[in-house]
Amino acid sequence: MANLYSSLFFIRHFFLLIVCIITLTLGVGQRSFGHEISPAIAELSIKENIVEIDFYFSVEIFLADIDASIITDTNETNKSEVYDELRARDSDEIETIFKSKFNTFIDLITVKSEQEMLQVKFLDIKVSENRDVTIPRESKITLAVATKTDDVKIIFGWDKKLGPLIVRQVSKEDYTTQNDTEYDLYSAYLSPGELSAPIVRGGVLPVASVDIIKSYLVIGFEHIIPKGLDHILFVLGLYLFATKISQLILQISIFTIAHTITLAMASLGYVKVSAIIVEPLIALSISYVALETLWHTKIGLSRLLIIFGFGLLHGLGFASVLMDIGLNSKHFITGLIAFNIGVEFGQLAVILIAYAAIGITFSKTRFYRSFIQIPLSLIIASIGGWWFVERIFL
Repeated sequence: MANLYSSLFFIRHFFLLIVCIITLTLGVGQRSFGHEISPAIAELSIKENIVEIDFYFSVEIFLADIDASIITDTNETNKSEVYDELRARDSDEIETIFKSKFNTFIDLITVKSEQEMLQVKFLDIKVSENRDVTIPRESKITLAVATKTDDVKIIFGWDKKLGPLIVRQVSKEDYTTQNDTEYDLYSAYLSPGELSAPIVRGGVLPVASVDIIKSYLVIGFEHIIPKGLDHILFVLGLYLFATKISQLILQISIFTIAHTITLAMASLGYVKVSAIIVEPLIALSISYVALETLWHTKIGLSRLLIIFGFGLLHGLGFASVLMDIGLNSKHFITGLIAFNIGVEFGQLAVILIAYAAIGITFSKTRFYRSFIQIPLSLIIASIGGWWFVERIFL
């Protein structure tokens, strides 16, 4: 009798899951081939009396007039169809369209000395071939800025509408101050609309450790809240499974240890796995931890091992952010640790919000499992399942 009840219980929730997936599919079925908006990269080379800037980003975002400061995915805007249509065009067409609008793009770029704005000149654009329209293609735009002297301090950035920007200084000539002070090449993650610190030809003075810690704490936290919806859902899946604080602590601890390992190894270059593999598996991990809540209430060794394995996957996802930014070798350990702590703060915030929203009031009630724990787990599993299908097939 008990086995029959268990079978009926599983079948009932399996069909509920199918209904959720169908509902989500119908709701998002009109999404063509949308993607997350990644930070653009700007590489600066400051030479005698000239600054060369190479931008690497999806130029279709600019051409579609999408505001990348307020969204993280092109499907979140009513201009997504325009964006998709541009991505489907040949690279030569995109280059031609951009060249007709390069003055508008230049107006969004800020390059100034400490005294005055500097004139930006467009040199070239190269759009990569779009062999797979499901993957955003990268364009390279080259600009040049003339300076009056070779020791000018450059302040650089772009309009917040173009989204976040990773800035890297990529060349360095022999350069010391009168006191033989050693300079570092400049690198920074700029939030939408933020301007760089003053950059000189030889680089910038080494950044204090406390500033590095602050910066990467923020980057790590923001990678969870608000940018890391997949990681948020995974943590919520862990939270919903736990009926005791000890279960939650154990799961989060295993997950943290695992993603710390691959975060460090991938950032150091020892491990490299394509996002094409990692991202679908992360989506699958979200579904799995949520679905286990339907038929298990106690933590076993198998779940802990699975969480550890999924933690390794999520660590690879975290590492991709740091690799995009490019950690300064002199501050590598400091930045890595601060970023990981920021991620942990983000995860803790997710748990505290969930506890305040449903845990305090409902966790001790008789209907918690039937009306909160199971339905929310089904929704999370459905979203993860859809993302898996989307990242593999769409």
